[in-house]
Amino acid sequence: MSKKKQRILLIVAVVMLVATVGVLVYEFAIAPQSGKRVLPDLPGNAQPASVYDPDLLAPGILKAMEKRLLIPVTIDNEVVGNFFVTAYETSHKRGEEGARISLIKASDQIMYGRALTRLGTRSGFLKWARSFDLAFRCSGDDFHAAILRSGNQPGDAYQPFGEHWSVTLAYTRALLEGYRAFGGKTLAGLIEVQSTQLLPLFKDNKTAGELVAGPKMLLGYDEWEDPPPGDIPEPGDDPPVETASGTYLADIDLWALYALSRFDPGWAPIASFWHKAVAESRLDSELPLYASAIEQGKDTYLAVTGGGLCSQTREQLEIALHLAEVGTVDHDFISFIRSQLRDSKRLPVGWNPVTGGAQGGFAVPADYGMSLSLGRASGDTLLADSAREVMMYSYASSTTSDIFGGWFRPGESSRTFKLVAEDNTVVLLALR
Repeated sequence: MSKKKQRILLIVAVVMLVATVGVLVYEFAIAPQSGKRVLPDLPGNAQPASVYDPDLLAPGILKAMEKRLLIPVTIDNEVVGNFFVTAYETSHKRGEEGARISLIKASDQIMYGRALTRLGTRSGFLKWARSFDLAFRCSGDDFHAAILRSGNQPGDAYQPFGEHWSVTLAYTRALLEGYRAFGGKTLAGLIEVQSTQLLPLFKDNKTAGELVAGPKMLLGYDEWEDPPPGDIPEPGDDPPVETASGTYLADIDLWALYALSRFDPGWAPIASFWHKAVAESRLDSELPLYASAIEQGKDTYLAVTGGGLCSQTREQLEIALHLAEVGTVDHDFISFIRSQLRDSKRLPVGWNPVTGGAQGGFAVPADYGMSLSLGRASGDTLLADSAREVMMYSYASSTTSDIFGGWFRPGESSRTFKLVAEDNTVVLLALR
């Protein structure tokens, strides 16, 4: 072959190589960003991870979770992905394997998916998004399920239960965060599918469901009166409870609603309506607490739900965080939580909005992780620092522990500890 032909072939090869590289760069770097919708700012997401994560906490959590909680899930004889079970409890004998709780909660997987965007793993996030949709959506027309549950025998396949719009909205929130971080037509398409399914429900104001509002007020009856059945409890029975049709305010992710309006303008008035409804839900109480739910069609708030008398800490933190993410910072509530963490070094599981007293029991690591996220979203570094300090009390720092690197709760006995997916996914997200 002559030198002239060799030069021509070399030039052709170089041109083809440059063209191939150009196509790859366009497909994987430029194309995902071209025509990308600009989503609202997400307060707290811009804080450098190094401020709260010294580059070993997040990897430590992931290692502990993957080792003790992650399992392959089979549905209809097909492995649909790897998901985190609810909890793992250590053995009371050192060196022996502990036991897993086989239930799988959608909320844990969604928190993990959101954390993947903070960790910057695009391929891992896309794989997670597809696997979650495949596992938790019963059929194309249903909302996502709240849990996956297996049969009583080892090896039984998992089945989804508890379909609800709030799970699909939470999944959509994760997709929106992924789109904000990575862009791309794939994620945009997934978001549009969820938007199409959710929008009619919100437009028609059909988000309400039956919920337990609280204990029923007991009326006095004269001895000759015959009270309606269920009004007077039998000796030893719990007092009857009220039921109502309403929407839990903690289920309303305001940032997700505003972000969806960038895909479909029909979401804009819906986001504004719910923003106002949540912001005005503060109770007339000596404590800066929010109502738990809003009653369907009555524009009235339900102070507490679940049959008890107290506002739950987790619910209060979620509502305040959703508001802070759209620019409505409740300084009174933040000051209240900050004072509790600074003075008591812990939070109760709830407060009675009437008496102002704390409910028995103490919060779990997930609550402190959410407090840290609230501090970041509201720009209150003192709250974030205080929450992180208390959160670290539950860090498994012993290298001999089989849950080393994770966040733990007390186990069923004084010699065991639980690695709970809820705690570790919320903490992972908060640190990043």
